This record gives sequence, structure tokens and C-alpha cells, in this order.
Amino acid sequence: MAISFATDLANMLVTDEFASDVTYDGGTIKGIFDNETVPVDAGGIVPVHEEQPRLTCRSADIPSIAYGDAMVINSVNYKVRAWIHDGTGVTVVQLEKQ
Repeated sequence: MAISFATDLANMLVTDEFASDVTYDGGTIKGIFDNETVPVDAGGIVPVHEEQPRLTCRSADIPSIAYGDAMVINSVNYKVRAWIHDGTGVTVVQLEKQ
């Protein structure tokens, strides 16, 4: 018996494993939060790094996402800056720490 992608995705979004609870749009959704630090070219000699927080979640959990929406992840406030639906039911949301 084959396991569906929806089942795999549900397993990935278990908060005991990979996911975090996210406060969004008056409720709670689950997503995988990543806050990678990446180098940026600031035109100087000294290297500069910045955080690039993002959330990977089910597209169905954020059907009316909009620029500037608020999310709270691990007690930190973020604003939505961009998002990419990948066509498989998964969306990556780019965030900005407030």
C-alpha cells in the first residue's frame, strides 16, 4: 500500500518531530520554521550576515495569505514578506522579524 503525499506531509508537521506551532490569522497552524543566516554583499570589506526566517507549511492552512500578515513562532513576532506555493500543497513563507 502506497503512502500518500498528504500523509507524508502530515507526518512532517508533527510538533514532536520537526514542526512548530504558529499563531496565524486567529488560529494555530503547524509548519517547519527555519532561520538560516546567510552572507550578504554590503559593499564593504567586513562580511555581513543576515537572518532569513521562513516557514514551510501546508498551502491549505494559509489560503488567503497576504503581504504584511502577522505570524508568531516560538514567541517571536514576524511579518509575511513573500510566499511561494510549490504546486504540491506546500508553501514556503518568507518572513521578517519584528
